[in-house]
Amino acid sequence: MPRPLAKRKIQWLLVFVPLLIISFFLFRKTSPPTPTSSPPPPPVRDLTNLASLGLPPDWSQLERFQKTISCETFLTRLETVYTKDASWKKWIIVDEKNKQAKIGDFTLKFSETDQPAPGSVYHWKNRASLSPSRSLPLQGLHIALDPGHIGGSYASIEQRESKWGDAIIQEGTMTLLTAKTLAPMLEKLGASVTLVRTKLEPVTKKTSEDFSDPRLFYRTSEIRARARLVNESIKPDLVICLHFNGSASRTPEPLQHFHIILNGTYAADEIAHEDERFQMLQRLLSGTIIEEVPLAREIAGACNDILKLPAYKYRPNLPTAQNVVNHPNLWARNLLANRLYQCPVIFMEPYVMNSSTFITRFKQNPEEIYREYARAVADGLTRYYSQQ
Repeated sequence: MPRPLAKRKIQWLLVFVPLLIISFFLFRKTSPPTPTSSPPPPPVRDLTNLASLGLPPDWSQLERFQKTISCETFLTRLETVYTKDASWKKWIIVDEKNKQAKIGDFTLKFSETDQPAPGSVYHWKNRASLSPSRSLPLQGLHIALDPGHIGGSYASIEQRESKWGDAIIQEGTMTLLTAKTLAPMLEKLGASVTLVRTKLEPVTKKTSEDFSDPRLFYRTSEIRARARLVNESIKPDLVICLHFNGSASRTPEPLQHFHIILNGTYAADEIAHEDERFQMLQRLLSGTIIEEVPLAREIAGACNDILKLPAYKYRPNLPTAQNVVNHPNLWARNLLANRLYQCPVIFMEPYVMNSSTFITRFKQNPEEIYREYARAVADGLTRYYSQQ
């Protein structure tokens, strides 16, 4: 073959082959990916079926309660503490034969006999778990004091302020001063004490202007913020919610009274809320009521001895309150604080801050009221935790 022809062929190959390679990578068709089975979409949650500012619950958190409670105990607590009528049967289907309860998509399996409850979302100590050799009755116990309401400049927004001549009575201010009086008393008895609120300011970052209804600010957003603080940061063994009772009357009430509120008596419209139904079961199964009832008895006894106030009685046909264990001072109500706090909660309601007797005492010496209130709570805690 003549040399010029061979040279031309080599030149042609040097040009054509690279073009061919480039064209292959530029224009080659990629094969479609192999189809895979995608997971089914999550079920649509009815976000309107929640309490105010509530969040959809994670029902898997109740898995830890499987086979820890008998059907008999479950029904006893449900029907004597946490509900007052049969409206729960629409949402909780108890199958006694197969020893289980169906709550929506969640199935709770009962045990033959009651087992130690695994507790709430964090571990809290009951009386039985405290060291029997402790030198002080409250040693080893972490108590959170929750001064009810906010007080100060927020008292009028909360509608927890009354003026009687020169005396301005604000519930949130009084509860904080009571908590600051009570805390050192409990520390001397060996307890570690944390105040949920230390100032005349809200815990929530929201303001009343963030809501069309200001009650969502001080009743709902504030309590939910405190619950997050209690459950995620403070993690106490017990919460004492300090309140002063009062009415909306513009004239002084003739009498004072006293009662303690434990979580319970969920009304039909409350159980219909998915988050409230979940939280009710969370408290029922975690066994907080086992610690709350005997503790509340002792605190009530101390308050009766020191405060000497008659027991308050709710009207018998009220669907949202009922007497607990036939004790005149113990009542079950579903309040946001005693529902959300993940440990035993004692919700105090002594005095009537717009009664003529209380107004007179407040004008004369308000600090005496705070000391008396604090001493009664401290004495009740000492009575309970001094027992083995």
